[in-house]
Amino acid sequence: MGCLLLGTIFVAFPMAEFHVMMKVAAHIGFWHTVGLFILSAVLGTHFAKHQGLIVMTRMQACLAEGRAPTREMLDGLLVFLGGVLFVLPGFISDALGLILVFPLTRALVRMALIKGFKGKFTAAPNRAGHVEPVPRPIRANVDRTNVEDAEVVD
Repeated sequence: MGCLLLGTIFVAFPMAEFHVMMKVAAHIGFWHTVGLFILSAVLGTHFAKHQGLIVMTRMQACLAEGRAPTREMLDGLLVFLGGVLFVLPGFISDALGLILVFPLTRALVRMALIKGFKGKFTAAPNRAGHVEPVPRPIRANVDRTNVEDAEVVD
């Protein structure tokens, strides 16, 4: 399975990119194709940066509320991978990058990943052979209205 996946990534994917690139270049010309690559890289990375900042803002809001930003972390990873795909030359990688960066399609990819990984990770037994449940995080009720300034003196 691993060799097939690596073969697809390192052999079949570049061949498909090259084939699509040649077809596009035959229709619009070589320099226009190069211009499209540059334009898609610039616009795609700008869009990925914008979406990344939105995800970071949501992540900070979750942390401020005392919640674990699990969904936001996965979104951040997907936006990062989408940005990397935009930088790679090729129309297929740009389309995949757009799918990962665009919020609606990214949500579908996130749900598919969560569904695919659900049940794959289980708690490992401890030394006695018992599987203990993972403890849930405790939320502290912190009174944030009574905040005082302080100065640390060394």
